[in-house]
Amino acid sequence: MTEAVEFGAGLAWRLLATLEGGSIIIAASALLAYTARNRLSIRTDQRPIRTVLVTNTNESLGRELKTKFELCGCTVTSGAGSGRRVDALVVVGAEPKTEGLDGLTGLVTEDVYNNIKLLESFSPLVKEGGYIAWACAGAEASATRGAFAAAERAFDSVLQTTLQHTAKLVHCEPVWIGRGESPQRTADILVATILKDTNRNSHTSRYSVRNAANIVSQRVGRWLKIAT
Repeated sequence: MTEAVEFGAGLAWRLLATLEGGSIIIAASALLAYTARNRLSIRTDQRPIRTVLVTNTNESLGRELKTKFELCGCTVTSGAGSGRRVDALVVVGAEPKTEGLDGLTGLVTEDVYNNIKLLESFSPLVKEGGYIAWACAGAEASATRGAFAAAERAFDSVLQTTLQHTAKLVHCEPVWIGRGESPQRTADILVATILKDTNRNSHTSRYSVRNAANIVSQRVGRWLKIAT
């Protein structure tokens, strides 16, 4: 959507060069207001992340996530937490212990069934515009190394679809990291994904009248030179 706004506004600005006199000022002012309004609406849709609920901080991935989020200034709760609403929910998949049929059975019980229940239980706590994520570490011990790789991928597809549907119901952004091998690397990817726009949004959402006036004067001056 951002690209569409930028492209459409850019094309409209170029068309302004064909206008004359006061028409340029009127049209430029209207277009500037439209562009600013759309940019603001896009940038403020995603909420700054300050509070995070991690479903399991006993596993290595959960501990890594808690540490990294706290280093970024976030408040992290685990399990049911305090029942307060949060900006992001991270469902931590169970780290696989065995391969083969036993591993697949554990996947169905601990990941698919339990994680779907966690999504249903905790998603109402996430504020609108926040994130709902799923990630797991320990892929080297998973069933994907055995004869049940296709079944595991199918179950992961069920989880991913459930995540996307649940996030849509509560007007949040789904983040699917999948199964990583290293807890540290998986945590790095997830934290970077969730926090990527926080600082930029808080900085660029300020749009003052003075900035608007400066841009109008620059644009109008440019097209007056072109017209003459």
